[in-house]
Amino acid sequence: MALDTDAVAEALARGVAPYLGENMARSAVQAHRDKMALGAALTREQVEALIGRLGSGLNIFLGRDKSAQVVGELRRAVEALR
Repeated sequence: MALDTDAVAEALARGVAPYLGENMARSAVQAHRDKMALGAALTREQVEALIGRLGSGLNIFLGRDKSAQVVGELRRAVEALR
């Protein structure tokens, strides 16, 4: 089942915003969307790749343990969209 790219991006930005700030969160999500050349709908694999890219960046700001926790929160936020 494909998910709307904009809805996923919004959920991910909301999930990352408490740690990076709203503007940086939206910018990070958009930058990864652009690099991945994502269309209007995302497969499960594309969503996971996007979350993985965000998680890698979060490692720098939050450390591995906290980043892993946030990645789990992002996965749950996307699951709630289904």
